[in-house]
Amino acid sequence: MADNSTRIAQIQEILAEGVSTVVRDGTTVTWNLDQLRRELRQLEAADDTNRGRRPVAASINLGNW
Repeated sequence: MADNSTRIAQIQEILAEGVSTVVRDGTTVTWNLDQLRRELRQLEAADDTNRGRRPVAASINLGNW
């Protein structure tokens, strides 16, 4: 069972900033945003923490409305 939620959250945070280069304490970190997006798609496809669970809205019956 793959639980990629931690890495998915990290990538989403980096992508939300929208910055590809960050300098912290004299250390420069550069991200390839396209590569991060590809990795995010792969991790979300492989993540199975919510598989097998139906969404809450799927249990609403509007037949008697």
